[in-house]
Amino acid sequence: MSRKSGAAANRRAGPFEVSAAAFVGASMGGVIVWFGQAGSFRITPEGMDYADLAAILLTAVGVIVAIFAGVLALAAIWGFNQLKRDAVAAAEVAGSTEIREQIENGTIKDYIAAEVGRLADEEFKSERMDQRIKNRVDAVAFGRPDADRLLEEEGDE
Repeated sequence: MSRKSGAAANRRAGPFEVSAAAFVGASMGGVIVWFGQAGSFRITPEGMDYADLAAILLTAVGVIVAIFAGVLALAAIWGFNQLKRDAVAAAEVAGSTEIREQIENGTIKDYIAAEVGRLADEEFKSERMDQRIKNRVDAVAFGRPDADRLLEEEGDE
């Protein structure tokens, strides 16, 4: 008894070798069945006519098609969900890349700068800002240092 060593011991059969072995096995099985029937090969058993055989074969084909359709439907649902996830991910990447480039180089950069300037001007000219400034000046001028956090920060410096 000899032991294989090295790469030969870990070698697996390839697809051609597996197919060839299956073909040889099926051929040998067919020959054995043919000899078992004394050389005659009948498709229909005794007492069965052609209509019965056709009905059985069509029923078997119908069942096989139904099973295949179910498997195909499951694969389609899984594939659609996977396709949808991949499409969303690709759209997010492409969109964020395009937005980033437009913000850095494109017309969006100018629009954002103009919009920030406009909003800042509106906020500085609003009554809310006037009220904030007035409250802060009153807090500092009339001695409410507990309400003024800036005085504490200036004392630390």
